[in-house]
Amino acid sequence: MDIVFLGPACRAHAGSWADTAPMQLAQALRRRGHAVLFLEHTGTRREEARAVTPYLDLADLHARFHSKVRRADLVLVDADVPQVTDVSRWGTNTAAGLTVFWDRDTPRTLARHALREDPGCMTPELFMGYRLYLCSSGGPVPRQLEREWGVARARVFLPGVDAEHFAPGGGRTRWDLGHAGPLSPERRGLLKQWLLGAARGWPEGRFVLAGTLSAVDDAWPENVARLAPPPPQEHAGFIGAQRFTLALSQARHTPGPDLFEAAACGAALLCDPWPGLEDVFALGDEVMIARTDQDVLRCLREMPEADRHQLGMRARARVLAEHTVAHRAVQLEQYANEAERGAAWRAPARSLS
Repeated sequence: MDIVFLGPACRAHAGSWADTAPMQLAQALRRRGHAVLFLEHTGTRREEARAVTPYLDLADLHARFHSKVRRADLVLVDADVPQVTDVSRWGTNTAAGLTVFWDRDTPRTLARHALREDPGCMTPELFMGYRLYLCSSGGPVPRQLEREWGVARARVFLPGVDAEHFAPGGGRTRWDLGHAGPLSPERRGLLKQWLLGAARGWPEGRFVLAGTLSAVDDAWPENVARLAPPPPQEHAGFIGAQRFTLALSQARHTPGPDLFEAAACGAALLCDPWPGLEDVFALGDEVMIARTDQDVLRCLREMPEADRHQLGMRARARVLAEHTVAHRAVQLEQYANEAERGAAWRAPARSLS
């Protein structure tokens, strides 16, 4: 396919999957043989990078790329592109091919729409202009978007891992349990209950929390280390220094991107039981489910090391088989073909051929 990808401003020093996902997907699509024009809003003039074509603003986008967008087989707009409402309106009105909206934080989109306080946020009327909506939430959310928002076709599109950068490490184990990542309101309560609660219940244990640390708890147990978010090149080492990793959902029906990164590193994962997790990993065989801090403590203190190691290796095998960026490129192809045919939904195949 001839693909135009309207992406967010790519950060020079990306700090997470959320920062690097658009470029990774574009590169995976190129490896599949597609011609991908990645348009990046810069706001300033600079030389064109090999994989990215910059534009100044919407007027510049229209003047230079109208014909390319018009002729493209697929036009994909990332939810975090600057001026997303204006770009969406222009893109869906201009494109003759398949138009796709990629929402990597659907809970945020739904919450912003419910508040109706942000004039710059997307609206159902704008979503109706797209023929395919890629959302980060499973469960009832895709059908809700179709029924209540008028979305033509909503499909689940989970984070994919660049397997080259996440692998089991051979470093020294420093902590019994750790967590890293942004602390959404949903995660804060679970962290207070599970990680800090387990730390208080097991003073001899070693715990670590990295990331945004505000509003978690004023009284930190002494056996909980607090760190800044590790840089991208140290993510695998940070995860490998933990016996167990706490991987919490971003919101109901929505996995956090750190779930797949940690699993790719062979981490023994403790997860909250969000609906749809069973479709991603085998519960009890590839990840462990916790509902209380006592569940957390039982895993930390009672699971044999050999079983813990095998738990992580099975999770890693599942990621490599189904949840890499390469798999997401194939999935996008399948969704695009389905949308062009007007076919009903069916589970995507897993082949990379």
